[in-house]
Order: sequence, then structure tokens, then C-alpha cells
Amino acid sequence: MFLLDIVILLAAFFIIGLIRNPKLRTALITVASVLFVFYLQPLVPIRNFDYWFPFLTLSFTLLTWAFCARDPDLPIQANRDELALILFPMLIVALSRHTPFNTLFTASRPPALWLSLPAIAFLFILLTGSVQLLKKNLTVLYSVLITLLISLLVIIKMPCLALKASEFLRSISGQQIDSALASDIRWLGYSYIAFRLLSVVIDRKKGRKLFVSPGQFVSYVCFPPALAAGPIDRLDRFAKSLAGNFLASIPYDDAFQRLAIGAFKKFILADGLAFIALSQQNHAQFQSSCWTWSALIAYSLQIYFDFSGYTDIAIGLGLLVGIRLPENFNHPYLKPDIARFWNNWHMTLTQWIRSYVFNPLTRKLRSNKQRPLPQWLIVLLAQFVTMGLIGAWHGVTFNFLIWGAWHAFGLFIHQLYNDRMKDRLLALQQRPQIYQLYLLLSWLLTFLFVALGWVWFVLAEPGDAMAFYRMLLMGRIP
Repeated sequence: MFLLDIVILLAAFFIIGLIRNPKLRTALITVASVLFVFYLQPLVPIRNFDYWFPFLTLSFTLLTWAFCARDPDLPIQANRDELALILFPMLIVALSRHTPFNTLFTASRPPALWLSLPAIAFLFILLTGSVQLLKKNLTVLYSVLITLLISLLVIIKMPCLALKASEFLRSISGQQIDSALASDIRWLGYSYIAFRLLSVVIDRKKGRKLFVSPGQFVSYVCFPPALAAGPIDRLDRFAKSLAGNFLASIPYDDAFQRLAIGAFKKFILADGLAFIALSQQNHAQFQSSCWTWSALIAYSLQIYFDFSGYTDIAIGLGLLVGIRLPENFNHPYLKPDIARFWNNWHMTLTQWIRSYVFNPLTRKLRSNKQRPLPQWLIVLLAQFVTMGLIGAWHGVTFNFLIWGAWHAFGLFIHQLYNDRMKDRLLALQQRPQIYQLYLLLSWLLTFLFVALGWVWFVLAEPGDAMAFYRMLLMGRIP
């Protein structure tokens, strides 16, 4: 989000927060969640897709609600008022095409009404009719939804597939495919949206039941402050916050404090560090090890202040309407080992991966009693799979996979070390001064390990990364 977007969200949420009627405030949050899906979507080079990507976001959200989070004892028609509260703003966005404000909600003019209106009508028919048609095959449907959500995520994150998708979408939009680029697929917040939807579908497939209204579900998936950069909330926690915090007064002091801290982190510290931080554009320009290390440390701080700053802003905006989003960072660079770093860096992503990948995978690996795997091998496999997925979540490219493997290796070595040195570390705690020195050295080693790993995160080509590592060690003769 740009600074102007944050200011507009702040004004909208401040006004909504002034409303004391819980039902009205909930309704306005739902409407805002729908409208800001369109408003925050960046311009897409593919014709009309700065409308169609938000439309698909809302379509997947409503269909997931209908099959996974809707109370089956109530007919879907019982939610017609809230469905209208969601579909009507989508209709308003489509109709804005023929007003002087045809780019108020979307980055470019919405598509022709002969395309958008039938799409909205078809979504309504699909919602009201498909539940009855498919209710006997829900288990299969859950698998289809999971496959679809993951497949779209892979397409977006894998450049070669994103390029093919851009060519296809350009062809059906009547555009030349020669100018297609992988970066054309700019689907706002899909990484976060997919993980929120996947958590609901997976929980429902496992038999867990949490039923909410369509307005609550859309607000959960598309809550504007968390749409573009997280955090990844859980439906039960968000629904509880949505229902409970309306009874209390809005914590304006906390909200504006978090907003101020977040804005300072993002727009002063992170944007300032960007001038000297390592990047794909400047990695070959450094002339000495000193400047190379400075650029790497600057990037390590930049990515933290940028990401945690956005999280602070999201939490502050949420507080303005009485919703407390989960924390996402807890001073990760001050932690003395790599495990605690990951328990405090992008915590909602880490918790999601732990709940839906790491824990089920380790249970599966331990379930073979006839041919049990060694514990160290179970830990190694689980770490490499989960950290590989975290790397792939950022992009299905070689450098992100190496970055994930880098951290998997670090976590595995830390686990082995911790298991073997547990008794000695307990004994060392009885000598406070030596133990404090040990923690200081552990912190320094952890920070260096994480910082060196960022090289793979920034530089897409392995050759560039290796050249940068050589610069760190030996420098370059002018």
C-alpha cells in the first residue's frame, strides 16, 4: 500500500469506528472490505484484470464460505441480506464504468457491463444453487478447492507459468501476447488470501466446524489493512475479535501509536535504508568488503522495518474499528538462535506452516511403527519440506528454494546442537556472566546466519549470489 492508500483507509476506518451500533459497524466493515479489494488492486497490464482479479478474490471467498463456513442447518437464502451487502458493492463498482468516476474504485475503467453484470449474476446463481447440487460430494469438493487454490498460487509464484498465464489472459482479452511478462499477474494479496482460505477448507475437511455469516467471512479474508501484507489471521480468532471488541471502547491511543510506529518504520527507516541496501540492481556495484557488508546489513534491517512497519499499520487500522489483528513480529533479530528467530519472524506464517504442514508431516513420518525412521531424519525431512514451502511461498524460483533450504539446514543443526548440549547449557546458566557472553555470541552468530541468507532472497541468479559472497569475504581491487 502507498501512503495515500493508508491515509484513505485511516479516514474510512476512523469514521466506521465512531459508529456505536454493532450491526451497522459490522455491515460497513463488510462493504469496506469489498470496495477496498478493488481499490487497492494495482494496475494490471492485462485489459480489465484490475477488476477481474478482485472479482475472483470475492468469488473464491464466497464459494469457500458457502461450502466450508456456512451453517448447513440454515438455507443459503437466510443470508440473502448479507449476500446483497457483498454483491451490491460489486455491482456499484461495475456500474461506475458509466459515471465520471470510472476509476474511483479500480485502477482502470471497469469492463463493459455485458461482461461484468452476467458474471455477478452467475456468482449469485452459483452460490444459491450449487450448495444443494454438490452437498453430497463435499469431500471431493474440498479436495478440488485445495487443489485450485494451491495451483493458482504456484502459477502466480512460478515465473514460467505466470508468463504462460499472462499470454493466455492477453489472448482472451484481445491483446498482443508478444509483450506478455510474468509480472503482469499482479493479483493483490493472493498469497495471504489463499492461506486464509486453505486453513478454512483444510479444517472443514478434517471435520472441524466454525460457522459464520458471509459478511463475517468476507471481512476475515479481505480485511483491508491485512489484505496486501498480512498478518495471516485464523477465522475463529478474527470472528471472536469482530464480535467481542464492539462491546468495548475503541483504543484510539493504541491505534494511533501503532500507526505512528508503523509509518516511521516503513516510510522513514525502511525507505531510507533502501538507498544503500543490497538489491538486484546494485549488487555488482560495490567496490569493497566494507560497503558490501554495509549493504547486506542495511537490507536485513530494511526488510524487517518494511514488513513489521506494514504489520504495525495494519494492527493500528484494525484497532480503529475494534478488531485486534495478531502480532507478526516480536524483535526477531534480538533472538539468540535460529529457532527463536523463526518463532518471532512473520509469526502468523510460521504458525500456519507449523499447524498445516510441519505437525501433520512429522506425525505421518512417525506413524510407520514397522519401519520407523530415525528421529534426526524425521526432523531433517520436516524442516526441509516446511522451509522449502516458505521459500516457495515467496516465489517458486531457485533462489527462494535455496533460501528455504538455508534456513532448514540452520534449524536442523540447531536442533541437533540443542539436543546434545541441553545439560551443559542448563549447567552454564548457573554461571550468569559466562552465560550472558554465550547468549551474546549466539545472538551474533544467529544474526549473521540470517543476514547471509538474505543474499539468496534478494539475488535471483545463483551466480550473482556467489559473486556477492566472494565480495563479502575478499572484496574487490579497485
